[in-house]
Amino acid sequence: MTASQPEDTRRERAEAYQQEWGGTTFEQSDGDWLVVGSTIGTGAVQSVRFTHTGIRKVDIPLGGRSRPKPAPANDNKKSAKHEAAPFPGVVSSGEFVADFTPPDYHIDGVAQAAFIYSLTGMTGAGKTAVLLCLTYCTALGKRLGDREVRKGRVIYSAGENPVDVRMRWLAMAHELQFDPTDIDVHFIAGTYSIPDSISKIEEAAEALGGVDLVIVDTSAAYFQGSDENSNVEMGNHARDMRKLTELPGKPCVFVAAHPVKNASAENLLPKGGGSFLNEIDGNLTLAKVDGGARMHWQGKHRGPDFEPVHFEVRTVTAPALVDSKGKPIPTVMAHALTSRGARQAADTARKDEDEVLLQIERDGKQSLTDMAGALGWQDKEGVTDKRRVSYAAEKLKKKLVTYDEPRKKWTLTAAGQVAATEVRQRRHVSSNIAAMVARSGARDDD
Repeated sequence: MTASQPEDTRRERAEAYQQEWGGTTFEQSDGDWLVVGSTIGTGAVQSVRFTHTGIRKVDIPLGGRSRPKPAPANDNKKSAKHEAAPFPGVVSSGEFVADFTPPDYHIDGVAQAAFIYSLTGMTGAGKTAVLLCLTYCTALGKRLGDREVRKGRVIYSAGENPVDVRMRWLAMAHELQFDPTDIDVHFIAGTYSIPDSISKIEEAAEALGGVDLVIVDTSAAYFQGSDENSNVEMGNHARDMRKLTELPGKPCVFVAAHPVKNASAENLLPKGGGSFLNEIDGNLTLAKVDGGARMHWQGKHRGPDFEPVHFEVRTVTAPALVDSKGKPIPTVMAHALTSRGARQAADTARKDEDEVLLQIERDGKQSLTDMAGALGWQDKEGVTDKRRVSYAAEKLKKKLVTYDEPRKKWTLTAAGQVAATEVRQRRHVSSNIAAMVARSGARDDD
């Protein structure tokens, strides 16, 4: 090298190095140029200085380029592909706050556009039903309970069970009175590799004019690795799905996820542990409650806390939804409740339990159909609604009643007997109060 180099040569050499190896260039007060945060082959972080003598000084904090860093002993560490990001530079407070962008919510106060969320729930909690409800609300600009939903186009990847999704969508169209052939919802039926297909999905989204919501049903169906318990593989899987937030339109992405093994309602975290959770923007949860489901969050949620969203989950049929013999095929759909509706649903469920408890006390040999008939419960088709009795009875079976299968008989437990007495007392008090109010009203009329 020559004994001295002009400043522009030092700068050119620094910029050429930065273009090849990455990092950020800085001009020094003495005319030297510095490249910080670059990487070489092994992933070692470099600090490279181009001096007035033309000598390149290299600092390699991670042990030198000739000897690669040993691979971690377990897969909980970052893999070698995760190289250090270039140094972003130092900015003033004013420049920092100037980059603030107000959140653009897809579901008001819950989920933001261009963010990715898992929806984690145990099998049977209603994940698909709730995601189809959100799909409907997005396409037609309907509220999700008390919350506004951004109206827009939806792409729904039905990978786990496209046949089931198709049946549910037909039933929803009948129940909610929309035309499934004239709604801005688009489906991808079956599984595929998201990372290998991302360019095709981008082309499809661009051709549609952009997309506002993407549903992935489910995470497991689109997992390309070999072990869902591997933190590294699940972290890579989450990063692959995050690319969907970059589709034209910057959509909000929801991913239906299964929880970790033996999860309880208080531990609904998606498989993949912290590695998966770190790569998404929030983990929304779905837990069964009386007559439906409740959506909240656990583990992570970027944004303020929010009140749980309650859903009614009910069985429905549709004229177009029949088997090869023409018999109706029942399926389920979810309907988001307002706060008032959720309270009313809880009150109704409690009253149903009280009614069934007293029916069992009166005659434990009654069948579900017998009890529904005695209570006058019918579905919207006018058929005796034994399912309503079943829901209440199953809740009571936890503490207040038992069922002897061989003898086909219900029996109150000791706690059930106390509960039945309390129900009758409450009703007696309510009846007396109602009578007093009625008599008072009659005197006022006189």
